[in-house]
Amino acid sequence: MSEQSAFDPSQIAENAYIEPSGVLDQLNLPPGFVKFVRKNKRILQITGSLIVVVVVTGSLYKSYHTKRIEDSTSSLSISMDATGESKGKALQQVIDDYPGTPAALWANVELGHMAMKEGVYKKALEHYTKVQGEISKSNPMYGLLTFGIAQAEEADKNYADASMTYSALKDIDGYKDEGFLGMARVLEAQGQNQKALAAYEEYLGSFLGEKRNERLTRMIQEKITRLRVQK
Repeated sequence: MSEQSAFDPSQIAENAYIEPSGVLDQLNLPPGFVKFVRKNKRILQITGSLIVVVVVTGSLYKSYHTKRIEDSTSSLSISMDATGESKGKALQQVIDDYPGTPAALWANVELGHMAMKEGVYKKALEHYTKVQGEISKSNPMYGLLTFGIAQAEEADKNYADASMTYSALKDIDGYKDEGFLGMARVLEAQGQNQKALAAYEEYLGSFLGEKRNERLTRMIQEKITRLRVQK
C-alpha cells in the first residue's frame, strides 16, 4: 500500500482546518467559566430569551398603564365639567371604560355625592361602600368614604348602622370631630340620651392638651348640660 501523499486533497483540507477560538476564549475568561457556558449553552440561551421577553413585556405594560391612567384622568376631568343627567352618564362611562383606575374610583365617589344631593341615600351608600371595599385603610380616601357612608346611613334614618360608622370614624386621623358629633347626634335621634351624653363627655374630655375653638367647646358643654337635665 503506497504512502498517502501530502498533496492528497482530503489530507490538505484536514490539516488546514483549525477550530476557531471563539469569543469566550478571546475575553480571557476563567477556563471553568468558559466550560460551564459551553456545557449549558442551550439553557443560557433560553434563560436570556426569557429575560428579554420579561423586560420588553414589562416596558410595554408600563407604557400601556401610563397611557391608560392619563386617558382615564382626562375622561374624568371632562365628565366633571358636564351637568345634569349627562354628568352621571359620563361618570359611569369612566367607570366602565377604566375599571380599577383612580379615575374610576373618583367617578364612583362623585356619583355617590350626586345621589346624596338628590336624596337617593341607598344609592349613595352603594357607591361609597363599593369604593371603600377597593382601597386600604391607609388610603387618604378611606376617611372621606367612611364619613360619606355614615352620612348616607343617617340621612336614610338607618341610625343603628350610622352610629357604628360614626364611632369608627372618630378613630380615623382627621375625622375625630365628625365622628364624635355624628355618633352623639344619631344616638339622640334614637332617643338614647344617656349614650349620647357619654359620647359628648368623651368628646369634651379628648380636648385636654389640645387648642380648641371656644365656640365648639361651648356648644358641646351646652349639649352636655341639656342632656343631664333630661335625665
